[in-house]
Amino acid sequence: MITWLFAVALLALACPTFAAEMQFVPLRDYVGQPGIEKDPVALGYIAERCSAIYLVFGKNLEKETDFERRKFKDEALGAGEKFMGFATQLMMRGTTIELKDALPRIQKIVVEMGNLYTDRIEAARVRAGNMFADPLIAGDFATCKGLLAKM
Repeated sequence: MITWLFAVALLALACPTFAAEMQFVPLRDYVGQPGIEKDPVALGYIAERCSAIYLVFGKNLEKETDFERRKFKDEALGAGEKFMGFATQLMMRGTTIELKDALPRIQKIVVEMGNLYTDRIEAARVRAGNMFADPLIAGDFATCKGLLAKM
C-alpha cells in the first residue's frame, strides 16, 4: 500500500526543484496512519527519514570536543546507520533487488532527505538559535528516538 504522503515524497525526490521547496509531513503524523506497520515501503520511508535526521545530527557534531557531545555524535551516527540498514532490508523485502543495488539507492535517498533536514535546521538556527525551535525537527527527532528504542 503506497499512501498519498509517500507518493508525494517520491515525486519530490524525483523533481529536485520541488524537493528543495518540499515541506515534510511530521513523522508522528505519518507513523500514526492505519496499516503503516504492515507496509514495507512506508516503513522504509520512515527508516530513511530517521536515518537522515540522525546522520545530520551526527555530522553537525563533528567538530565537538566535549566528551558527552562526542558520545552523542557517535550514538547519532550509529542510529543513522541502523535505520539505513533497516531501510535497505525493507527495500529488498519481497523483491529481487540485491544488497549491492539497494544500499546505494538508500544512501542516495538518505543524503537527499538529509539535505532537506539540513536546510530546515539551518533556518531554525538563524531564526531562533536552536534547531529544536523548528517543531518538525523536534517532533521527528522524538519520533525517531521512540522508534529506535523499539529496534
